[in-house]
Amino acid sequence: MAEKPGAITRKKFLKLTGAVAVSSLLPSIGANAQNSTMAGDLLHRPIHSTGEMIPAVGLGTASDGFGRQGSDAQYEQRRNAIAALFNNGGTVIDTSPTYRGAEAVVGRALEELGMRNRCFLATKTSIYGKQEGIRQNAESFEFLRTGTFDLLQVHNLKDTDDHLETLNALKEQGKIRYLGITHVRSRLNDEAVGFIERNRLDFIQCQYNMLDRSIENSVLPAAREHGVAVMVNVPFGRGRLFRAVSGEVVPEWANDFGADTWAKFFLKFILSHPDVTVAIPGTVNDYHVVDNMGAAKGRLPDDTERQRMIQFIRNL
Repeated sequence: MAEKPGAITRKKFLKLTGAVAVSSLLPSIGANAQNSTMAGDLLHRPIHSTGEMIPAVGLGTASDGFGRQGSDAQYEQRRNAIAALFNNGGTVIDTSPTYRGAEAVVGRALEELGMRNRCFLATKTSIYGKQEGIRQNAESFEFLRTGTFDLLQVHNLKDTDDHLETLNALKEQGKIRYLGITHVRSRLNDEAVGFIERNRLDFIQCQYNMLDRSIENSVLPAAREHGVAVMVNVPFGRGRLFRAVSGEVVPEWANDFGADTWAKFFLKFILSHPDVTVAIPGTVNDYHVVDNMGAAKGRLPDDTERQRMIQFIRNL
């Protein structure tokens, strides 16, 4: 798709409209986390098994080489992204031992920022073999510099039954607060539903975006019936949605529900589904974090507007 004259990139738009650069805020947030505030209301959704409320947008660490910290500048960029999350009212960070160093980056940043107690920290057991999973979990505690996880998930349904035994034991010991499973492929939806029906899960993490809505007819109804919170990964379709709208202007009617950037457009669509608890877009850039968090502010599209959004993307 050819770029329209005068079109600007997401980065340029956010810089021009005053998206915060958080590097100057790092000392204050690290010194006094209680001073971190946000403007306006931020959407929170409940974890059904307890009623605990969490912000509906978090930060994923699977993409953009989040685990890279080969230079001070690379690490500081990632720490700034994490700081931006907290400065804008977010708490949820999702990572994994298979994200090439992301756990170490997150653990170091949370310690330096003094934000572990503010963070809803989620990671995964991402290996085959029960004993291997136990060993991997121990390493994750070390990399993330913590004695507890808020959420530990069986990654991509690897040896799920065996690992759920371990996770349930950790929960009883008070080392994790919530447990769950994850997957990212629509062909695994039915298998995921089976685990929801047979186990007492707190969370399921799966793919949902405007290009892949397959969980609407399977996973989401099962999660609703069994009281399982839903964490959404791949909300931008691994960048395919941004490529699809390259050179396009966000439609004026989307301003009615506060979607003045494409990221907000895509995320507000996801959050407008009532069964979604939290979406975790991945980025290493603070200005993207600020933009993403904006999707949890203001009203969400109604059913008619959701259909209009779907048709708009179909017509591209």
